[in-house]
Amino acid sequence: MSDSRMYLNEGSFKVLIVEDAKIIANALKRDIEKKLGLEVELASTMIEAVNLLEERPDRFFLGLLDLNLPDAQHGEIVDFVIGKDIPVIVFTALFEEEIRTQMLNKKVIDYVLKDSPSTISYLTSLVHRIKNNIHTKTLVVDDSKSSRKHLVDLLRLQRLQVFEAESGVEALALLDKYPDISLVVTDYHMETMDGLELTHNIRKKYSHEDLAIIGVSSYGNNVISAKFIKHGANDFLNKPFLAEEFSCRVSQNLTIVETIRKLADFSIRDALTELHNRRYLMDTGKQLFASATRKQINLGVCLVDIDHFKAVNDTYGHEAGDIVLKYISTILKNNFRKTDIVSRFGGEEFCILWVNMTIERAKENLELLRAKIAAEKIKFGNTTISVTASFGVTLQLEDTLEIMIAKADKKLYEAKNGGRNRVEINYAGQK
Repeated sequence: MSDSRMYLNEGSFKVLIVEDAKIIANALKRDIEKKLGLEVELASTMIEAVNLLEERPDRFFLGLLDLNLPDAQHGEIVDFVIGKDIPVIVFTALFEEEIRTQMLNKKVIDYVLKDSPSTISYLTSLVHRIKNNIHTKTLVVDDSKSSRKHLVDLLRLQRLQVFEAESGVEALALLDKYPDISLVVTDYHMETMDGLELTHNIRKKYSHEDLAIIGVSSYGNNVISAKFIKHGANDFLNKPFLAEEFSCRVSQNLTIVETIRKLADFSIRDALTELHNRRYLMDTGKQLFASATRKQINLGVCLVDIDHFKAVNDTYGHEAGDIVLKYISTILKNNFRKTDIVSRFGGEEFCILWVNMTIERAKENLELLRAKIAAEKIKFGNTTISVTASFGVTLQLEDTLEIMIAKADKKLYEAKNGGRNRVEINYAGQK
């Protein structure tokens, strides 16, 4: 069983803050907008919030609500916003266990106290987590239908996409089908394959960098907890547990996985253009080249160089040069296929590895791309900058990838000497 529902439309990343203390509301709005780049709308009364939501509630993916408003002093705003199918985080200056329990029973995401300056930072990080959760896949594994439903409900409350499995075998099949699952929550006691064995099998294929695993068990003790960790789990919880504790553990583990993924991504991408870097190109290129030598694919190399780029830097400054590089990078990324490797090779030079490209299509596509770059007007302040690019291509398989890149570079040199803003292609039969 699975659930891959989305909780909002693309582009609807707006946050609603309902708070009558303007200092707090404005500070929270600034922090969210500055750190997360999200749009925030403020309301200081119940009626203002009603007017905003009656107009078009689907603009908001999250509501941050104070309980005590001038025209609604008993938390009425919470029921209203939840009734519009908008997830809610409650933040209040007053802590009462009865009210906290009441709010959590309404299925709010969290109940946060406004008791320190760090509250703003915590709320902003929570908003960021919920926004990321909308596109994050998780898997719950439990052979008890009621226990599984409880875990699924808690994860959906955090706006996560949730898949369900009632056995370890079904869980492994779902992981094969959805390899981008980021978190697995598995019970310990299950027939055929228990949680420890499932964890062990998952770790044969997926590292800690790929996904997090949280073990849970009503038979929990220190021995089972240690066994889960030794088998490859990231975390363990004894049943029964507080919903807030489960929420915090899930958030922490997902954040760790995302941070590791970002660090790994930074190591293979160029910081300025966000294209793949030379290291990634060569590492991946060797794998593609090996496939080409086994005649599984046809491989081509395309080098692109921005003409007279030094003149751009000398005339307009290096900031303008960076803007041009990013602009051209975007054009290249948008005009090559997802199966192609587009990278910044160095300076103003780019390298693309082409898979299964014919000479006819290469000529046609590159001529269109060359003309597109030449026609672009790149805005820089009050002026516009125009540049052209030269292309050197080889579609001839050589003894090594390095020789293929050298052949493409030779063709790029010919394009430069031929007047620039040209495409030169080396193909089978040429020296």
